[in-house]
Amino acid sequence: MTATAEGHQGPRSGPRRLGGAIALIALSTALIIGIAALDVYVASFLATLVGFGYPLAMFLALVMRRDADCNPAFQKRQFGWGAAIALLGFAAYVSGVIAWNNLILESGRTVRAVVLSEKVANSLHGTGREYTLASSESNDEVPGGPLSQSSARFKPGDVITVRMDPAGRVPPKLPGEADSPVGMLTFLGCNAVIDGILLWSASRPRSATAEPAAAALDSPGA
Repeated sequence: MTATAEGHQGPRSGPRRLGGAIALIALSTALIIGIAALDVYVASFLATLVGFGYPLAMFLALVMRRDADCNPAFQKRQFGWGAAIALLGFAAYVSGVIAWNNLILESGRTVRAVVLSEKVANSLHGTGREYTLASSESNDEVPGGPLSQSSARFKPGDVITVRMDPAGRVPPKLPGEADSPVGMLTFLGCNAVIDGILLWSASRPRSATAEPAAAALDSPGA
């Protein structure tokens, strides 16, 4: 009877661990997408504040799950893996915002604009420059705010080509940056690594799986 019960528990433990890992993956993905949406549609400052809750939520979820000790290798360095997930989550958030902005600009317009002014600005990506633009056709300011740049350098009076969102939801970008797939690929890559870590954390090493079977064979009743 004991052997039968253990035999039934073994097959069910794997699906339960997988289900727990999938739940953590869903939580991580939802948090990252939600924080990126806050940045794009509300405010970067608010998204940054909420973003501090991501590592805390993931750490608590990892510690409180019932199968937290199923993978000794993960448990031994749990803080290190948690820090790695937090850093990857931050990278996914930043690249997700870039990718989201580019998706919005895909349906925007490519226009010629005149550089009105230039100023130094600090952001999550480092120190760069912001350029206030006006349409070369109507002389109205380009909607969406200034053009942020850390590579190309312009001066007032320059006429440049930019991709803009007529609704002004996101800042304008140079066409090459607006069409770049790097943001989306980085977002997908970071999430894929996080998912891989979470799936691995719920896996049970073969040695741990083999121990109960070996113990059953060595028992007097076997």
